[in-house]
Amino acid sequence: MTFSRRNSHRSPSDRSRPLGTLRPRTLTAACAVLLPAAIAASGMAPATAAPGGLYGSVEGSASKAAATGSGKSVVGSLPNYDPDGFYSSLPLQVKGKPGEIIKTAPSNFALGIPFVDWTNSEAQRVAYVSTNSRGETVPVTGTVLVPRTPYTGGGERPLLVVAPGTQGSGDACAPGKLLPMGLEYEAAPVAAALSRGWAVALTDLNGLGTPAQHTYMNRVDQGNATLDMARAAKHMPRVPKAAPVAVWGYSQGGGSSAAALELAHTYAPEINLKAGYAGGVPADLAMTATAIDNGPLAAALGYTLNGFLVSNPEIRGAVEAKMNDKGKEFVRQTASECIPESLARHAYTDTRTLTKNGESLTELLEQEPFKKLVDAQHIGSRPPQVPVYVGHGTNDDTIPVEQSRRMARQWAEGGTKVNYAEHNIPRTFPLGDHMVPMITHLLPALDWVDNVIHDRPVQFNKA
Repeated sequence: MTFSRRNSHRSPSDRSRPLGTLRPRTLTAACAVLLPAAIAASGMAPATAAPGGLYGSVEGSASKAAATGSGKSVVGSLPNYDPDGFYSSLPLQVKGKPGEIIKTAPSNFALGIPFVDWTNSEAQRVAYVSTNSRGETVPVTGTVLVPRTPYTGGGERPLLVVAPGTQGSGDACAPGKLLPMGLEYEAAPVAAALSRGWAVALTDLNGLGTPAQHTYMNRVDQGNATLDMARAAKHMPRVPKAAPVAVWGYSQGGGSSAAALELAHTYAPEINLKAGYAGGVPADLAMTATAIDNGPLAAALGYTLNGFLVSNPEIRGAVEAKMNDKGKEFVRQTASECIPESLARHAYTDTRTLTKNGESLTELLEQEPFKKLVDAQHIGSRPPQVPVYVGHGTNDDTIPVEQSRRMARQWAEGGTKVNYAEHNIPRTFPLGDHMVPMITHLLPALDWVDNVIHDRPVQFNKA
């Protein structure tokens, strides 16, 4: 398979528009996203701030001691917005069919200024039924947004299902809680899709906001939650039942989107899935773990362990046996943290100091009973049955590009129509080499997905 590397990819409809020119609403969204993301990436976000500050010392999310044994956090990196108990009142498990709506409530999509919506869209929080990797039906939350104006793009209004990138592990990190406050960096693809007249469904994924612990990087949980978000959205007013669906995600969201694309034809064949975008995909969790160990996002290894403890409680004894007191505290803290707090607490942690025998957490994950759990999260061996745009940054310092190359090649060899694009972004700052391609791929990928949905010519790499 031949892969092309290019600094830009423009659809025919964009060739008349200067490369550096963004649609006004997309530009607004990009600005809204870059500030909090840059603060978080720099490690400048404090664990606490003066009273009244945006990152106030409000109580953080509880880490569900019953499920994880990790206790509670009283330090919050983000306001745990849940004024009506929409999230906290949900049970650990529910009955119902995947995608069935449990409840809804009004929401708001703020761009930059809390609770100020400039997009002329109607937003609704939704709690819906999904199936986790243990076969249990559990509640997941999300937000469905629909432009107030009629769709004029031809055919039914499309639905873009967005899976979020890494938010953290705590309840306060749920995108549905951050979106009304103008703190959610997934505002960029949401606003870009709304500006085209599309409906958007942004899932919170399993355990973000709800009483359960977030099952970070669990392939089946994330893929199912993304597909069930599409099912739930189609039960909402003003979202056409026959709407063409595309899934979207970058980083952790790219893994969720990729997993959804692999699972769709067996798990949710009825949703009318047409295309997908999977960017910065952690397709090989072992490779990603090696890259982030002892780096700025070392806390993500804690998120992963906490997710494993929920999905596979039989490993608890092995975790207890391997971790020293500092390591046990690391696991306890990361169970309820959001990214700003994790960066402040754990950036560049030498994970060899967390284990009894001086092994790094990466070395630990290479051993049983952890290795089989890591291997189970592999993405690439199940070719999607719809076209996919795969994007990555050549110099990604967090999720090495080799795993997207391998995944895209495996998919193409299995018959998937793949457009693979690398953006060779100059090295910037820690995490920046991972963050910047999220923005540079936004418009090219959305244009490409738009063209696929509307049966316009698009580029594919050739096997």
